[in-house]
Parts: sequence; C-alpha cells; structure tokens
Amino acid sequence: MSEQMSEKYKIPEALRPLLEALARETIRAQPTDVILFGKLFFDILSLHQKDCDKSVISDNISYDMFRMDLQQHYKNMTMKENIMRSVSPEDIAATKIQAVFRGHQVRMHPEKYGIDNELVRRRSSDKFPTLDFKKDQKRHSIGGYSLEHSQTPEDRAATKIQAEFRGYLARKNVQAMREQNDNAATKIQAHVRGFLTRKRLGKEGLISPSRSHSSLQSHKSEEN
Repeated sequence: MSEQMSEKYKIPEALRPLLEALARETIRAQPTDVILFGKLFFDILSLHQKDCDKSVISDNISYDMFRMDLQQHYKNMTMKENIMRSVSPEDIAATKIQAVFRGHQVRMHPEKYGIDNELVRRRSSDKFPTLDFKKDQKRHSIGGYSLEHSQTPEDRAATKIQAEFRGYLARKNVQAMREQNDNAATKIQAHVRGFLTRKRLGKEGLISPSRSHSSLQSHKSEEN
C-alpha cells in the first residue's frame, strides 16, 4: 500500500531546493508577515526565472542576483509600510488639502496644464448637484445624529488645520491693523505736540505768529 502511494505521489526534484531557498531567505529577512514575504519571494523568482535558461535556485550566480533583488524589494516594501504607519491623521489631512488646492488651481487655469477649458467646465457642472447634496447633509442631522460626529480622524484633522490657518491669517491681519493704528496715533501725537509747542513759543514771543503760521502751512503742504 505504501509503495503504491509513493509511486502515485512523487516529490518533484525541484521542490526540495525551492523550499530550502524559501526557508533560508525567510530566516535571513525575518519578516513580520511571512505570507506576504513568501508572495514577494515567488514573484521575484518568477521574474528572474523568465530571463534565465537554467534554474535560478541551482545556479549560484543567478541565485545571488535573485537574492539581492529580493532583499532590495523587501527593504523598499518595509520602508513604505513604516512610512504609512508613521503618517499621522494631520499629515493625511494636509495632503488632502494640498490636493484640493492643486485641483482648484487646475480648474481656475486649465490652460497652464494643457487641459481644455470646456472639459473642465463640463466636469465642474456635473459635480455641482453632488456638492450641494453634501452641503445639505452637513447642515442637517439624520435621526438626531449629527453627521459631523461621523467624520473620520482625517476629516477632523483637516478641520483643525484649516481652523489654525484661519486663526493665523486673522492674527496677522490684526497685527497689521495695530501697526497702522500705532503709526497713525504717533503722527497725531506729533502734530499735537508741535502745535502746542508753537503756540507756547508764540505766547512767549520766541517766534512770531506769522512764522508759526507759515511753518504750519508748510507742514500741511508736505503732508499733502
């Protein structure tokens, strides 16, 4: 019985070195996701096998090239995963805001990007009903549950970034207004002090009234 089973299910000759290579590279890479690494292993191996007449596993030079390529691809894949994990909701929201702003620039000046104006207007008009519906959804609540509470962390982060940016612009405008008011107040104070000084000197007879009047007229002409 066992002889019949062994004759029926023969182990392919290439299976053992293939499994050994998979185990060896898995142990060398120490992946957190073995299944994903196994998929990458066979994908890279298939690409190398297409360009090689011999077996990549059995040929030392071909295997070394395959091994280095596998390590490089796995390193790049790991780096991308780490970057995606380290991205905060604020970063994702900032990316969304930048994408919206770039889209706005393209819609405002499509000719700069080689896009037909008529095509942009047609697509924009098709989106207007959808945008109006979304605005209505934000204004109202369904079943007593406000849709604002169903926002994703990225949406809340985007709202926070927008609020901070609006606050920055408001503070900047207030600072500019304060500087203008301070400059105006300084000028008014200088005019008042000059007027009082000339008036006092005129009373004491240190300067003639005509001279004081002429200096006042010349000062007004300089301002005009």
